Amino acid sequence: MEPKKTPLYQKHVENNAHIVDFSGWALPIEYSSILKETKAVRLSCGLFDASHMGEIIIRGTSALDFLQALTPNDISKTNSGQLQYNVFLNEKAGIIDDLMVYNLGNSFLCVVNASNINKVYTWLCRARLEAKYVKADNVEIVDESPEISLLSLQGPKSVKVISEIFGQDINSLKYMHFVQLNFENKNIIVSRSGYTGEDGFELYCPNCVAPALWDVILEKGKSHDLCLCGLGARDVLRIEAGYPLYGHEINDNTNPLEASLNWVVKFKKDFIAKDKLENAEITRMRVGFVMNDRAIARQGYSVYSNDKIIGQVTSGTFSPNLDKFIGMAYVEKEFGKIGTSLEIKIRDKFYKAQVANFNFIKHR
Repeated sequence: MEPKKTPLYQKHVENNAHIVDFSGWALPIEYSSILKETKAVRLSCGLFDASHMGEIIIRGTSALDFLQALTPNDISKTNSGQLQYNVFLNEKAGIIDDLMVYNLGNSFLCVVNASNINKVYTWLCRARLEAKYVKADNVEIVDESPEISLLSLQGPKSVKVISEIFGQDINSLKYMHFVQLNFENKNIIVSRSGYTGEDGFELYCPNCVAPALWDVILEKGKSHDLCLCGLGARDVLRIEAGYPLYGHEINDNTNPLEASLNWVVKFKKDFIAKDKLENAEITRMRVGFVMNDRAIARQGYSVYSNDKIIGQVTSGTFSPNLDKFIGMAYVEKEFGKIGTSLEIKIRDKFYKAQVANFNFIKHR
């Protein structure tokens, strides 16, 4: 099947992007070079097309109670104009998907991973139909993914670019907050958030104005050293920031406690599989590591200690901003202390590594 194209596909072609099939979408892996694009986001700013992500609206008088029952983080602590990182859990406390929940006041926008849109939508509809976890009267679930584009502008100079476009001091917008603004007579969401560990903004807009918004950002960004960025840089940046990626660090068989997402779980509220987490015996944990030898440890490589396999790599890359080879892995809990020496088997050779804080860069 031919991959789907975002409304910005022609913009990528015009800028000579190297386009690949990612989760059924034709998306740029890079424009110039992954290393150059990764550095640009840390030093100036970079523009990404993230329109493959899913947007599901939950509305109705029971919308909050419905979402509260399916997620461990406490959405009731958010006010209108705030967003929150959360996860959808299955009956075994495994992670169906991780998501951002936007409190729109009278409804909620759930932003989910592209590969999981259908899975999450089906799960939500089933949960509403069965009403097993919460009374779901007056809840409407709408998949608006086909109508919405997502542009992500990340980096320390992104605030200057956004301020010039919308003619207001966007710098007063706090992290994990958003505003609804007007662009070409269309309502768009401008959110101070991102997947890089840098200051940045995510802009949700109707497909019809996405190319025009892209052009305006590019034009205003010229004087701020804006760089077009692809999926390759996005992956390096999120590893540098220590962010999990579905299908790598988290999946249906991973619970948030072993994934080192303890801060997402609020045991004071009720939610699906709460008892499973309360009684869970955590034998492994997600850790970061830095290679002492120069080599990239990729997903699936075995982690050793004293000739014994004690874990598996989930992500690995070269960080141009740190000039180090870094990654994340699951290891037996006793080996999770920062500074612990590890060995990673890459092909038929062992390479030395060390457990490190997986926020490899300071979040800004």
